Amino acid sequence: MDAVRAAYDLAKWGPTANNAMPLRLAIAESEDARAAVIASAAAGNQSRLAAAPLLLVAASDHDYHEYVHITAPGIEGLRDRLNAAPDSRRVNAHDNTWLQLGYLIVALRAAGLAVRPMGGFDTGAVTDALFAGTGWNAELLLVVGYPAEDGDHAAGERKRRPEWDDVARTL
Repeated sequence: MDAVRAAYDLAKWGPTANNAMPLRLAIAESEDARAAVIASAAAGNQSRLAAAPLLLVAASDHDYHEYVHITAPGIEGLRDRLNAAPDSRRVNAHDNTWLQLGYLIVALRAAGLAVRPMGGFDTGAVTDALFAGTGWNAELLLVVGYPAEDGDHAAGERKRRPEWDDVARTL
């Protein structure tokens, strides 16, 4: 858990809109929390989740504006403006959570951890089971652990990625 905390402490410095910082992490450690997450997953993902040494539920916090006094203290009236615009706040929370997830996944991998992001699950079921009564909304599952010493990570051979010339244009 120390490596995950250290990775978060690095990833939290990545920029978001108005330093929104809506990413929240739930560590599904108890039997009930793990069971709720596993039951919500697509059939093909359930065995992977059950075998996970650490299962994180990444959530967006629609009430992130309650922390703007910390994250954006110089923007006068920001909390009140965001409070008055819940639909816009939800979109902002979702978009900036995904941005923060990119930072977090890279930080976790830089810390030497294996990370398998999974989106094949019922986000509403996880939100209801784990986050009822909060502004948190389940977005992505992260299976986290140290790589197997024998190199068998059960994901098969790493697939190729597009090259620079395939993804970049100078205009």
